[in-house]
Amino acid sequence: MSKRVRIIVGILAVVVLAAIVGFNVTKDRRNRILVQVQNVKRQDLVSSVTASGEVKPRKFVNISANVSGRITHLLVAEGQRVKTGQVLARIDSTRFEADAKQSEAGVQAQKSDLDRAKADLEVAKLQLDRTEQMKKEKLVSDQQYDQALADFRMKTANAESLKRRITQQEAILDSSRDNLEKTTVVSSMDGVVTNLAKEEGEMVIGAQSFSPTVIMTVADLAVMECEVMVDETDIRNLKLGLPAEVRVDALEGMKIKGEVTEIGSSAIPRGTNQSAGTTGTNTGNQAKDFKVTITLIDPPANIRPGLNAAADITTSKKEKVIAVPIQAVVVREVNKEGKVVDPGAAPSDAPVQTEGGRRKAEEKDGVFVVVDGKATFKPVKTGIVGETEIEITDGVAENQEIVTGSYKTLRTLKDQAQIKTEPKKDKK
Repeated sequence: MSKRVRIIVGILAVVVLAAIVGFNVTKDRRNRILVQVQNVKRQDLVSSVTASGEVKPRKFVNISANVSGRITHLLVAEGQRVKTGQVLARIDSTRFEADAKQSEAGVQAQKSDLDRAKADLEVAKLQLDRTEQMKKEKLVSDQQYDQALADFRMKTANAESLKRRITQQEAILDSSRDNLEKTTVVSSMDGVVTNLAKEEGEMVIGAQSFSPTVIMTVADLAVMECEVMVDETDIRNLKLGLPAEVRVDALEGMKIKGEVTEIGSSAIPRGTNQSAGTTGTNTGNQAKDFKVTITLIDPPANIRPGLNAAADITTSKKEKVIAVPIQAVVVREVNKEGKVVDPGAAPSDAPVQTEGGRRKAEEKDGVFVVVDGKATFKPVKTGIVGETEIEITDGVAENQEIVTGSYKTLRTLKDQAQIKTEPKKDKK
């Protein structure tokens, strides 16, 4: 073989080898999974619970009618400030005035009867005394004495009976006067009329019924609260005194500081009108909430009861902790040898032999750490959860490179899979 031929053969061999290497490199790159990565870093985390509800005054009373009738005078307007004992409305008192007059006349009539009975009793007493003296002198018979004694006792009993009737009639008079006084509706507290449910001329039902008519609501707006419904899965994270931030829909852009002051002890079925602690209805599979009260700190003057609001209650706060994006933490099954069972490699309920019998493979939280171009599953322990980040208390170290996305890729990513990094987009 000539020198020229050997050179050509050598060149061809180099070209073929380069092509093979290039093909393998290209094939390897094509087989690599495109992922997003970032370095683990320390940051401040705030864990919170978000719930919605409405603004309410801490102290308020529903002013109801004490007697039934028609409203003849309504003396306040909605939004007006009132004082304790101030007259708010008047109910038609015609019937109650007549009852009071009738009862008063009845008392006077009974007292007149009592005066006559007392006079008769005095006469009977004098007659008894004279008869008793004459009996001693044997001027009258025993029968005459017994008759005088019986008459005295009868007059005494009549007088006592009239006294009891007067007491009874006076009680009726007091009740009539009380009903008459109740036709005047007064405020039981200082505050503001926040709701005026009735107008002059409307009929109201009194407190003697099971559901008296509410005429108006008076509230003390000095202390305002926000009542929110917290999901049953979050209630374990709450305790009294936790800080909160309340956003009122009507006050756009304003955030009001608050503090958790009450936590309900009974669950309320979601989407029903049942009260806390209601029994007798099977709600075992129904989602439930707990009522939580947040007292507002320095609420604005234009806040009003009944406004819709949402609250962010801070349950935990940590500074400079190792944290990763929430989506970077995935769940994988690990067999008894500690080997990861990749998605699709075995059914999720694949049994693992243990000393006590058979059970499902253990599920562990973890992240994929980038090692030599491969995604290596690393079990981790987690801490508090922030808005988009989650604390890692054990398993990864600061500055380690981990896979953070995409979410679709992380769902099916296998342990030790070859990966390639998605170019980072420049932040504008």
